[in-house]
Amino acid sequence: MKTLFIALLMCSLASHAQYNIGIEPKTISHWKMDKNKIITGSLVFMAGASKGFNETLMFHWDAFHQKFPHANPNWYDPQLSWKNKYKDGDPAKGAKFPLSTTMLVATTDQYHLNNFINKTAWVSTIMIKMSEGRKSFKHYFLDMLYYTACHQMGFALTYYSFTKAQRPH
Repeated sequence: MKTLFIALLMCSLASHAQYNIGIEPKTISHWKMDKNKIITGSLVFMAGASKGFNETLMFHWDAFHQKFPHANPNWYDPQLSWKNKYKDGDPAKGAKFPLSTTMLVATTDQYHLNNFINKTAWVSTIMIKMSEGRKSFKHYFLDMLYYTACHQMGFALTYYSFTKAQRPH
């Protein structure tokens, strides 16, 4: 249910943003922070956070579980949770429910939910950006720097807080 809510919220945000923010349809000559960049930057931040969360779950499960000891490993630990999409956790028995191994896989575990959030955030950002109109190369270059920073901040928030203690000094 929470996956469906997140999906609907992100799609709504993407469709709403391009009509309600006042996007300039003409060529834009200078780069400036506006509502559109705040929304798309937030989406890219969320994409980075979901990527960092997945990297934490995949490669630093022990650190995650130490910080969140009550987190259900059957939902959060990718080494176990990947089986949630199958009947009785057995791939030989097939899908647990219709589309549980394809379109609805995001409802089966945190790893797949994070992938869904990541992809939906990126697609929403691209849809919004495509509606802005043509820009100069400089504008695209500055966008790249901005979105790289947004993605890295999201990633760092959810990844480095778990790996900091594990790195040698």
